[in-house]
Formats: sequence, C-alpha cells, structure tokens
Amino acid sequence: MELKAEVIVVTEPGPGFRERHPRALVAPESRLGSKKPESWVAILGDSLEAVSLDIPYKHLAVAGTTAIQGQSVLVYGSVLPWLSAQSQAYDVYGSTYRPFIDVFTSALGQQVSDLRRLRAQYPDHHLIWAGDFNHTLAPPFVNTQASAMIKDALRGLGLRAFNATAPHREPGWHTIDLLCGPQHFVDQIAESAYPELKGNALSDHRSYVVEIDVPD
Repeated sequence: MELKAEVIVVTEPGPGFRERHPRALVAPESRLGSKKPESWVAILGDSLEAVSLDIPYKHLAVAGTTAIQGQSVLVYGSVLPWLSAQSQAYDVYGSTYRPFIDVFTSALGQQVSDLRRLRAQYPDHHLIWAGDFNHTLAPPFVNTQASAMIKDALRGLGLRAFNATAPHREPGWHTIDLLCGPQHFVDQIAESAYPELKGNALSDHRSYVVEIDVPD
C-alpha cells in the first residue's frame, strides 16, 4: 500500500513502525503490544520537525511542524478513548473503574491542553488535528456526550472537521477518524479508501485523504 500526501497521520501503526519509517515522528512506544511495545500514533512527512513540547505517553499523541504550500503548519496526531478503552488500555486509563465519560473528559482535556500549549509556542503556524477520535460528529453517535464535547473542543480551537460526514467502513456510520483544521481552510475529500496490503485488510477503518488550500 502506498499513500501519497504531504502529511500522513497513522494511528496504531503497529510494531516496528519506527524502523520502517526512520524519519517519522512516533509517539512513545510504550503501548502493550502482542510482540513488543508499540506506539499509538505516528506522523509521516518529508519536512517534519519534532516540536519542543514533551507529550506524555498517556496523552496518546505526537506533534510536529512542517510546511504546506509555503505556509507553516503544526500537526497534532492523537487517539481519543473508545467505549471499552479503560479495560483494553488500562496502562493508560487506570485499572480502577470510572464512568466512560469521566475517562473521556480527562483524556480530551489533556489533548486540548497540549494543543493550546503548542499553539502558544508556535503562534505563526496553522493547526491541524488528526487521528482516531473514536466518535462520530454526525449521527448516529457512539456516545452523544463525547461527540458534543469534541465539537465544543474544535469550536474553542477555531477548527472544524473536514471529513465529518465521510462514510465509515461500517455501512450507515460516519467516520470516527477525523482530519481537522482552521475553519477558513478550503477543503475537498479526495479519497476514502480501504487500506489493504496484498488483498488483506490492514484495518477495520477507512483511510481518508483531504486536499486543502492553505491561504496566505
């Protein structure tokens, strides 16, 4: 499988991703994998530079700067909690039971805090937030409250999801993998593909490509 884009955000990239892509920015490889520790998210791009902010493993995120169409861009890739996150990622969310919305509120708050700190450090950069949000922004909703919180967070950051109404792999659902950026960006969904390798599905999600026009 070959993806062509100026910036690519990959969630759950799997073991050995850093070795295969030595120039990628990879979140800490502390996730409990079947063979060895893995990362939750990575970013690929020809001109990526790591940010100065140290993002903790438990934020499930990584960030970098790059240039697109001659404009400075800050890219933040992340994963937000899914309904069974606490039982499946107890090393991140803890083994003591908490209501899902409490887990989600805490995780979203950590990521929004990262984004605000990064924006303060890179005020001349356009902000892109992309990754597996695990919740739709168009009905039907996985969790209505979580979806509303994501919408509020995007609004507070001056962002919008370019592909909010793109189809999920499961019929009847919209995507939970969101590509978000400034509200004034001009965008077009270029592709909503099924990632495969030698005929085998690589994910139960689609991959999404968005073409954006970065204004001067």
